[in-house]
Amino acid sequence: MNLNMRITMNNVNTDVIQHNKLPNLVLDKLMDWIMDGKLHMGEKLNTEELASKLGVSRMPIREALSSMEKMGLAESIPYVGTRLAKLTQEDVRQIYIARQALEPVAASYACNKVTEKDIELLEKIHEQYKMTVRQDEVPAKEIYILNRYYHFSIYNISGLTRICSMIESLWDCLSFFKLIYGQKFIKDKNDRENMILEHESYLQALKMKDSDKLYKLLWDNLAKRIEDIPYDATAYFEE
Repeated sequence: MNLNMRITMNNVNTDVIQHNKLPNLVLDKLMDWIMDGKLHMGEKLNTEELASKLGVSRMPIREALSSMEKMGLAESIPYVGTRLAKLTQEDVRQIYIARQALEPVAASYACNKVTEKDIELLEKIHEQYKMTVRQDEVPAKEIYILNRYYHFSIYNISGLTRICSMIESLWDCLSFFKLIYGQKFIKDKNDRENMILEHESYLQALKMKDSDKLYKLLWDNLAKRIEDIPYDATAYFEE
Protein backbone atom coordinates (compact mmCIF):
# COMPACT_ATOMS: atom_id res chain seq x y z
CA MET A 1 0.00 0.00 0.00
CA ASN A 2 1.28 3.47 -0.89
CA LEU A 3 1.39 5.50 2.33
CA ASN A 4 0.73 8.68 0.38
CA MET A 5 -2.40 7.24 -1.20
CA ARG A 6 -5.71 8.85 -0.36
CA ILE A 7 -8.74 6.64 -0.79
CA THR A 8 -11.22 8.67 -2.77
CA MET A 9 -14.03 7.96 -5.22
CA ASN A 10 -15.01 10.41 -7.94
CA ASN A 11 -17.69 9.96 -10.55
CA VAL A 12 -17.00 6.88 -12.65
CA ASN A 13 -16.16 7.87 -16.22
CA THR A 14 -15.85 4.88 -18.51
CA ASP A 15 -14.31 7.03 -21.27
CA VAL A 16 -11.32 7.94 -19.12
CA ILE A 17 -10.77 5.10 -16.65
CA GLN A 18 -9.19 1.92 -17.90
CA HIS A 19 -11.43 -1.13 -17.68
CA ASN A 20 -9.16 -3.00 -15.27
CA LYS A 21 -9.47 -0.16 -12.75
CA LEU A 22 -13.26 -0.02 -12.80
CA PRO A 23 -13.89 -2.90 -10.36
CA ASN A 24 -11.71 -1.18 -7.74
CA LEU A 25 -13.52 2.11 -8.24
CA VAL A 26 -16.89 0.40 -8.01
CA LEU A 27 -15.77 -1.37 -4.82
CA ASP A 28 -14.59 1.95 -3.42
CA LYS A 29 -17.96 3.54 -4.11
CA LEU A 30 -19.90 0.66 -2.55
CA MET A 31 -17.77 0.91 0.60
CA ASP A 32 -18.51 4.64 0.70
CA TRP A 33 -22.24 3.89 0.51
CA ILE A 34 -21.94 1.40 3.37
CA MET A 35 -20.29 3.99 5.61
CA ASP A 36 -22.74 6.69 4.53
CA GLY A 37 -25.67 4.49 5.54
CA LYS A 38 -26.96 4.20 1.97
CA LEU A 39 -26.45 0.43 2.05
CA HIS A 40 -27.42 -1.67 5.06
CA MET A 41 -26.68 -5.10 6.50
CA GLY A 42 -28.51 -7.86 4.65
CA GLU A 43 -29.47 -5.60 1.72
CA LYS A 44 -29.62 -7.29 -1.68
CA LEU A 45 -27.21 -5.95 -4.28
CA ASN A 46 -28.73 -5.96 -7.77
CA THR A 47 -26.07 -6.02 -10.47
CA GLU A 48 -28.17 -4.26 -13.12
CA GLU A 49 -29.33 -1.53 -10.75
CA LEU A 50 -25.79 -0.84 -9.54
CA ALA A 51 -24.48 -0.80 -13.13
CA SER A 52 -27.15 1.75 -14.04
CA LYS A 53 -26.43 3.98 -11.02
CA LEU A 54 -22.68 3.99 -11.62
CA GLY A 55 -22.83 4.17 -15.41
CA VAL A 56 -20.73 1.07 -15.99
CA SER A 57 -21.29 -2.39 -17.45
CA ARG A 58 -22.27 -5.36 -15.29
CA MET A 59 -18.81 -6.98 -15.47
CA PRO A 60 -16.97 -4.54 -13.13
CA ILE A 61 -19.99 -4.71 -10.79
CA ARG A 62 -19.70 -8.51 -10.63
CA GLU A 63 -15.95 -8.29 -10.02
CA ALA A 64 -16.47 -5.73 -7.25
CA LEU A 65 -19.15 -7.89 -5.61
CA SER A 66 -16.79 -10.87 -5.79
CA SER A 67 -14.16 -8.80 -3.99
CA MET A 68 -16.72 -7.84 -1.35
CA GLU A 69 -17.46 -11.52 -0.75
CA LYS A 70 -13.75 -12.22 -0.20
CA MET A 71 -13.59 -9.27 2.21
CA GLY A 72 -16.54 -10.56 4.21
CA LEU A 73 -18.70 -7.60 3.24
CA ALA A 74 -21.14 -9.59 1.14
CA GLU A 75 -22.37 -13.14 0.62
CA SER A 76 -23.80 -15.02 -2.33
CA ILE A 77 -27.09 -16.80 -1.60
CA PRO A 78 -28.33 -19.52 -4.01
CA TYR A 79 -31.50 -18.48 -5.87
CA VAL A 80 -31.37 -15.08 -4.13
CA GLY A 81 -28.21 -13.37 -5.35
CA THR A 82 -25.62 -11.26 -3.56
CA ARG A 83 -26.45 -9.40 -0.38
CA LEU A 84 -24.47 -7.49 2.19
CA ALA A 85 -23.33 -9.52 5.17
CA LYS A 86 -25.46 -9.58 8.28
CA LEU A 87 -23.81 -10.12 11.66
CA THR A 88 -25.45 -10.63 15.01
CA GLN A 89 -23.94 -9.49 18.29
CA GLU A 90 -22.98 -13.12 18.99
CA ASP A 91 -21.30 -13.41 15.57
CA VAL A 92 -19.16 -10.36 16.33
CA ARG A 93 -18.35 -11.60 19.84
CA GLN A 94 -17.15 -15.00 18.60
CA ILE A 95 -15.02 -13.45 15.87
CA TYR A 96 -13.31 -11.21 18.43
CA ILE A 97 -12.73 -14.19 20.73
CA ALA A 98 -11.03 -16.00 17.85
CA ARG A 99 -8.94 -12.90 17.12
CA GLN A 100 -7.94 -12.74 20.78
CA ALA A 101 -6.70 -16.32 20.57
CA LEU A 102 -4.55 -15.74 17.48
CA GLU A 103 -3.33 -12.15 17.19
CA PRO A 104 -1.33 -11.98 20.44
CA VAL A 105 0.45 -15.18 19.36
CA ALA A 106 1.42 -13.78 15.96
CA ALA A 107 2.56 -10.50 17.51
CA SER A 108 4.67 -12.20 20.18
CA TYR A 109 6.42 -14.31 17.52
CA ALA A 110 7.04 -11.14 15.54
CA CYS A 111 9.08 -9.79 18.47
CA ASN A 112 11.63 -12.54 17.89
CA LYS A 113 12.04 -11.75 14.19
CA VAL A 114 11.54 -8.00 13.88
CA THR A 115 14.28 -6.05 12.07
CA GLU A 116 15.21 -2.38 11.89
CA LYS A 117 13.66 -2.26 8.43
CA ASP A 118 10.39 -3.60 9.88
CA ILE A 119 10.46 -0.94 12.59
CA GLU A 120 11.06 1.80 10.01
CA LEU A 121 8.04 0.67 8.00
CA LEU A 122 5.82 0.52 11.09
CA GLU A 123 6.95 4.00 12.13
CA LYS A 124 6.02 5.35 8.69
CA ILE A 125 2.59 3.72 8.81
CA HIS A 126 2.05 5.01 12.33
CA GLU A 127 3.00 8.58 11.37
CA GLN A 128 0.57 8.43 8.47
CA TYR A 129 -2.09 7.05 10.81
CA LYS A 130 -1.56 9.87 13.32
CA MET A 131 -1.81 12.55 10.66
CA THR A 132 -4.96 10.95 9.29
CA VAL A 133 -6.89 10.59 12.55
CA ARG A 134 -5.98 14.12 13.66
CA GLN A 135 -7.42 15.80 10.59
CA ASP A 136 -10.43 18.06 11.01
CA GLU A 137 -12.36 15.88 8.59
CA VAL A 138 -11.33 12.30 9.28
CA PRO A 139 -11.74 9.76 6.43
CA ALA A 140 -13.15 6.64 8.14
CA LYS A 141 -12.28 4.30 5.31
CA GLU A 142 -8.66 5.44 5.18
CA ILE A 143 -8.36 4.93 8.93
CA TYR A 144 -9.72 1.41 8.53
CA ILE A 145 -7.20 0.61 5.78
CA LEU A 146 -4.23 2.13 7.62
CA ASN A 147 -5.15 0.37 10.86
CA ARG A 148 -5.37 -2.95 9.06
CA TYR A 149 -2.08 -2.31 7.26
CA TYR A 150 -0.37 -1.51 10.56
CA HIS A 151 -1.59 -4.64 12.34
CA PHE A 152 -0.74 -7.03 9.52
CA SER A 153 2.66 -5.44 9.06
CA ILE A 154 3.28 -6.66 12.62
CA TYR A 155 1.68 -10.10 12.32
CA ASN A 156 3.38 -10.97 9.02
CA ILE A 157 6.80 -10.45 10.60
CA SER A 158 6.10 -13.60 12.64
CA GLY A 159 6.38 -15.86 9.59
CA LEU A 160 3.31 -17.75 10.85
CA THR A 161 1.64 -17.71 7.46
CA ARG A 162 -1.22 -20.05 8.30
CA ILE A 163 -2.10 -18.18 11.48
CA CYS A 164 -1.86 -14.84 9.66
CA SER A 165 -4.19 -16.19 6.98
CA MET A 166 -6.72 -17.17 9.65
CA ILE A 167 -6.43 -13.73 11.27
CA GLU A 168 -6.98 -12.07 7.90
CA SER A 169 -10.11 -14.16 7.36
CA LEU A 170 -11.45 -13.03 10.74
CA TRP A 171 -10.76 -9.39 9.89
CA ASP A 172 -12.58 -9.90 6.59
CA CYS A 173 -15.60 -11.23 8.47
CA LEU A 174 -15.62 -8.08 10.59
CA SER A 175 -15.13 -5.65 7.70
CA PHE A 176 -18.72 -4.44 7.79
CA PHE A 177 -18.58 -3.93 11.54
CA LYS A 178 -15.23 -2.13 11.37
CA LEU A 179 -16.32 0.19 8.57
CA ILE A 180 -19.48 1.26 10.35
CA TYR A 181 -17.70 1.50 13.70
CA GLY A 182 -15.20 3.77 12.01
CA GLN A 183 -17.91 6.32 11.40
CA LYS A 184 -18.61 6.51 15.16
CA PHE A 185 -14.96 6.28 16.13
CA ILE A 186 -13.94 9.38 14.17
CA LYS A 187 -16.45 11.54 16.05
CA ASP A 188 -14.71 11.02 19.39
CA LYS A 189 -11.32 12.69 19.72
CA ASN A 190 -10.47 10.65 22.83
CA ASP A 191 -11.12 7.39 20.96
CA ARG A 192 -8.80 8.52 18.20
CA GLU A 193 -6.03 9.46 20.62
CA ASN A 194 -6.42 6.18 22.50
CA MET A 195 -5.96 4.22 19.27
CA ILE A 196 -2.78 6.17 18.56
CA LEU A 197 -1.52 5.26 22.05
CA GLU A 198 -2.36 1.60 21.45
CA HIS A 199 -0.35 1.57 18.23
CA GLU A 200 2.56 3.30 19.95
CA SER A 201 2.54 0.73 22.76
CA TYR A 202 2.78 -2.10 20.22
CA LEU A 203 5.67 -0.38 18.49
CA GLN A 204 7.57 0.16 21.73
CA ALA A 205 7.16 -3.49 22.72
CA LEU A 206 8.46 -4.55 19.31
CA LYS A 207 11.47 -2.26 19.61
CA MET A 208 12.27 -3.82 22.98
CA LYS A 209 11.52 -7.28 21.58
CA ASP A 210 9.34 -7.84 24.63
CA SER A 211 7.07 -10.64 23.41
CA ASP A 212 5.27 -11.06 26.75
CA LYS A 213 4.37 -7.39 26.91
CA LEU A 214 3.12 -7.26 23.32
CA TYR A 215 1.08 -10.42 23.87
CA LYS A 216 -0.60 -8.90 26.92
CA LEU A 217 -1.23 -5.54 25.21
CA LEU A 218 -3.08 -7.17 22.34
CA TRP A 219 -4.93 -9.61 24.59
CA ASP A 220 -6.15 -6.82 26.87
CA ASN A 221 -7.13 -4.48 24.04
CA LEU A 222 -9.10 -7.20 22.28
CA ALA A 223 -10.78 -8.04 25.59
CA LYS A 224 -11.98 -4.43 25.74
CA ARG A 225 -13.39 -4.76 22.22
CA ILE A 226 -15.34 -7.85 23.29
CA GLU A 227 -16.78 -6.01 26.28
CA ASP A 228 -17.76 -3.01 24.14
CA ILE A 229 -19.74 -4.87 21.47
CA PRO A 230 -23.12 -3.10 21.28
CA TYR A 231 -26.12 -4.92 22.70
CA ASP A 232 -28.16 -4.62 19.52
CA ALA A 233 -25.57 -5.08 16.80
CA THR A 234 -28.03 -4.88 13.91
CA ALA A 235 -29.40 -1.51 15.05
CA TYR A 236 -25.82 -0.34 15.62
CA PHE A 237 -24.83 -1.14 12.07
CA GLU A 238 -27.90 0.48 10.54
CA GLU A 239 -27.82 3.79 12.41
